[in-house]
Amino acid sequence: MARITIAVLIAALVSLDAAAVGAETRGAVRFGMMTLDLESSSETPLFGDRVDRAVDRYNTAVAAYDRASGTMTARIDAGDLGVSETLFVISPGIEASAGHYFFRIEAPIGLASELKSIGIGLYPINLQAKLHRSLVGYISAGGSASWLDRPGSGDVGGLVTVRGAAGVRIASRFLLELGYSAFALGGSVNNDRLENMSSMSIEEMRALRPEEVLSAGEARGLVDLSLGVAF
Repeated sequence: MARITIAVLIAALVSLDAAAVGAETRGAVRFGMMTLDLESSSETPLFGDRVDRAVDRYNTAVAAYDRASGTMTARIDAGDLGVSETLFVISPGIEASAGHYFFRIEAPIGLASELKSIGIGLYPINLQAKLHRSLVGYISAGGSASWLDRPGSGDVGGLVTVRGAAGVRIASRFLLELGYSAFALGGSVNNDRLENMSSMSIEEMRALRPEEVLSAGEARGLVDLSLGVAF
């Protein structure tokens, strides 16, 4: 009931603003960089059990190889299965404003050497104010959910972020935004490879990169910067 009441109040305020000053809808495209530094552990939500299985099966296989060959292969632990990539992100979107409030929805597309993502970003809380004749400042709060994948077939994954941002709109056309992801969780897993690790030969296992089976983790406090245009 409380949530419904708050939503009704916000809708009423937006309606009053729109009636007073007129509503405006604009498109926007943002271009930015986001460094994913996700730390993996047995406690990682959604992925923790799979992380433990991947570590145990990999280490068991290389231990058998070392016994047979007399070599010493480095073991892995959960921390070796994190995500460390820098995504180049393109985010086309739409903003609908009324007075000091605006609503924002976008479709972020991320590209990196070992990852790609596509998703939806929703920012229901946005406030803006004129700082100068041709300068508008704003703050935003919301988040995004994306499909996340590595090259090759069989991988499934995703990325979820809770994000805030502060930015400026210059001459109603140019955008500069600094983002802060308070929480991020994501990764990709190849379930077929994970289940088949126990039946792989020692040579196949030794040639396999663990991150090709699973790469996941969580992080707090990720910072990103983007530039854009509105139209």
